[in-house]
Amino acid sequence: MEKTTWKNWSVRCKKGGRGLGRCLLWGAAVLAALTACFCGYVWVSAPSLDQVNVSPEGYRSTVVDDEGEVILTLMGEGTNRIYAELDEIPKHLQDAVIAIEDERFCEHPGIDWKGIARAAYRNLAAGRLSEGASTITQQLIKNNVFTDWTQEKTVLDKVKRKLQEQLLALKLERRESKEWILENYLNTINLGSGCWGVKTAAMRYFGKDISELTLSESAVLAGIAKSPTGYNPLNQPENSRERQLLVLGKMLELGMISRQDYDEAVADDVYERIARNNVPVEGAEIQSYFEDALVYQVVSDLEAALDCTEEEAWRLLYRGGLMIRSTQSSRLQEICETEINREERYTSDAQATVVVMDPYTGQVKAMVGGRGEKEGSLTFNRATSSVRQPGSTIKVVGEYAAALDRGVATLGTVYDDAPYAYSDGTEIRNASGLYGGMTTVRQAIEDSVNVVALKCFHAMGTDAVVSQLEQFGFEHLTEEDWVEALALGGTHGGVTNLEMTAAYGAIANGGTYREPVYYTEILDRDGSILIKKTPEQWAAVRTSTAALLTKAMEGVMTEGTGTRAAFSGMALAGKSGTTTELRDVWFVGYSPYYVCGVWGGYDDFSAQTSGAYVKELWRAVMQQAHSGLEYRAFPMGAELLSKTICTKCGNLAVDGLCEDTVQGDMTREEFYAAGTEPAEPCSCHVEAAYCQYSGQLAGEYCGFSGTERRVYLKSGTEGTADAEAVIPTDEETCQAHRNWWNWLFPEHTEEAERPPEQLPDRTGRQKPPQTWRDWFQG
Repeated sequence: MEKTTWKNWSVRCKKGGRGLGRCLLWGAAVLAALTACFCGYVWVSAPSLDQVNVSPEGYRSTVVDDEGEVILTLMGEGTNRIYAELDEIPKHLQDAVIAIEDERFCEHPGIDWKGIARAAYRNLAAGRLSEGASTITQQLIKNNVFTDWTQEKTVLDKVKRKLQEQLLALKLERRESKEWILENYLNTINLGSGCWGVKTAAMRYFGKDISELTLSESAVLAGIAKSPTGYNPLNQPENSRERQLLVLGKMLELGMISRQDYDEAVADDVYERIARNNVPVEGAEIQSYFEDALVYQVVSDLEAALDCTEEEAWRLLYRGGLMIRSTQSSRLQEICETEINREERYTSDAQATVVVMDPYTGQVKAMVGGRGEKEGSLTFNRATSSVRQPGSTIKVVGEYAAALDRGVATLGTVYDDAPYAYSDGTEIRNASGLYGGMTTVRQAIEDSVNVVALKCFHAMGTDAVVSQLEQFGFEHLTEEDWVEALALGGTHGGVTNLEMTAAYGAIANGGTYREPVYYTEILDRDGSILIKKTPEQWAAVRTSTAALLTKAMEGVMTEGTGTRAAFSGMALAGKSGTTTELRDVWFVGYSPYYVCGVWGGYDDFSAQTSGAYVKELWRAVMQQAHSGLEYRAFPMGAELLSKTICTKCGNLAVDGLCEDTVQGDMTREEFYAAGTEPAEPCSCHVEAAYCQYSGQLAGEYCGFSGTERRVYLKSGTEGTADAEAVIPTDEETCQAHRNWWNWLFPEHTEEAERPPEQLPDRTGRQKPPQTWRDWFQG
């Protein structure tokens, strides 16, 4: 065997290196051959420009309700486009689009090699596909030629289509002028709110012909194309403003405008004009608020499921021949639209919204995002986009849900409803202006007692309450809301009606939260399922917690703040909510069939004089929604058990004591999750005997004449309803029966000489005659 030395080892390495090099060369040759074959295939299979139409065209999409009836036809590119010749379009609008979408459009041959290199570098640096390099020419071809890109199954399919886009872009640039390409692109792009093409958008947002647009207005339109939802100047003015400034800055950088032009455009208050001049597209079908919300969810899901841009998703929706099975109940939608617009229900022109959901599936059945005639599609939807303060509706899904779910409190736990303050000393007041003394959590929910809610919040801690609200799907709360005011619904971030309705739907659904959805399936034009919508779901609270909250909110409807919303023939649970000066008024509740949320208020947060209309609207909608449905009760919950408790201490009621107090019957049947029920007897009541003759505390000799039993509280806080029910500690013992013979001949004390009906008696009952002298005199 040859001995291994450094010399022969290095020779072997050289030989091995030459072998590895040959392998690499062969590998590279094979890869090049495969690439050449693939490119050849791409070239041969690419469509001919003679066989395709680069100008806008497409298939209409339809939406059906939950019974399969067509409720909407999406043919936006036929009705929501007014074609504009290039010479109608202001030069600054053309420049704005070129500056932000394809700054080398006038120089490149259809493919921007510099842009591709820049995008490749940035994508490698980011470790993901964070930037593309499609030119205006490529985008035009993709939008109008490669409409079946949704059928791509593999990365090779996507690469093939991308290469063919580039190939056709090169061919199109040789066939048509830059002006022709730009004109078709400007008439193709989606500019939000159902507008296709720049001429329709100019009328939609500014109420003027496209030729009259100013530079600042053109910069707004140019900025929309990248994200018709995210940069919509009606619904997202702040995002749109940032994008507008980016467009103007790019135009200044490229020398398309002067510094003076830039400064004047930046100073122009264009968004005030957008709000004032917003008008619907003439001839376009006006969508309902439900359909608007549906369209936005469909576009978002298409974007995620098909890994496409938002603009591509919009184009597919309006020209892809899709069929969308929505969750809408046309009957319920009509009920909501009719009832919200009954003018006799209101005393002002305040706005209102209604959301109806199936809590067991997460399906939104009806939605109205505002009062009055809807003047356009994809307009501002208050039910989904108006973020308001929730008031007392947040107590149930915040501190009370957290406390019950974590075992910190039960429905029978008592808190002292007495003068109380925030940590900074600000006093808390109840809506009634009174303090009820020792109060159970159930009573606090029924009567919306602020003091008890804040004390429960303090017992839980801010982090636990915030965590609970996140479990109920609230997404607009910010770190500024992690304060005590959150306990009573005072927020910075706020909530939407849709969020609040879905949160209460989780309670109705046994504690399981289901994401609100507007459709169940999207089919492509061949009838194949493109997306099957399965709502996300998770446990918000335990089943027992949900059952307990339902029990408490049933009481809201029968004897609490929700009686005005109640109707007979169906089990109901709900909660009202108001904020300072009635700036926001709510009623959210559910039955075993539906959950419904109603909000009312002014868009500018002005004060209101009455909020009763939300309860009346809720009742009107839900009563009609349940017409013809059989009565159902809420499930009891197998793990719940009931106990008769004393409502002044939360312990087990004592027979003959707690039901006959000076405050009345202080007992109640209460429900508990197993293991949380009380075991000790009442500890807050005490009984005392009073002489029926003198009305004073009975002495040892008063028994012959008769005594009366009274039940008091052992203690109570001054300023509350309990203070007058505390057993007296300074009363004198009966002076009429100080000796054994006084039962026949009571001493004539000042008290004894008073007529029986004038003797002090906390029960208010007249005393009967007690001695033989009284009988004879009577």
